[in-house]
Amino acid sequence: MQVRTASPDDQQPIVDIYNHHVRSGFATFDVAQTSVAARSDWFGRFADTGPHQLVVAVGGAEVLGYACSNPYRDHPAFAETVELSVYVSPEQVGRGVGSALYSDLLERLRDEPIHRILAAIALPNDGSVALHRRFGFEEIGVFDEYARKGDRRISSVWMQRRW
Repeated sequence: MQVRTASPDDQQPIVDIYNHHVRSGFATFDVAQTSVAARSDWFGRFADTGPHQLVVAVGGAEVLGYACSNPYRDHPAFAETVELSVYVSPEQVGRGVGSALYSDLLERLRDEPIHRILAAIALPNDGSVALHRRFGFEEIGVFDEYARKGDRRISSVWMQRRW
């Protein structure tokens, strides 16, 4: 497995992984699948350097998962805060892909102008909570049943890492 900066050729596999999570779980609160065209603005927010980056884990020619550091909010006051996300292909869950992605992404962000890194994890998701703890994230609170997807109310734990 290799982790590298995402390229335009990775857009469809990234969307495919994301759409799997839209259809089958609560890792995202999106309820409708997306397309590369619909996510073009999202892809455009990332760069090879800076606080907002997108990386993929690949095995051979296959994208196994991706991680990114997103702007937390659009307000200038949050310029030094990023929100991390990681999505792994269902066949690769539990095989170290998420850890490899976060290890690489956090190293890339080391010298960037970041003060806090946040992550929101829909519950229950013991694996994701454990992953974030391994990388120094601390729980800062739970939003209780603040979202609804289908017939299920969803809570999220928010975690942060001081940078």
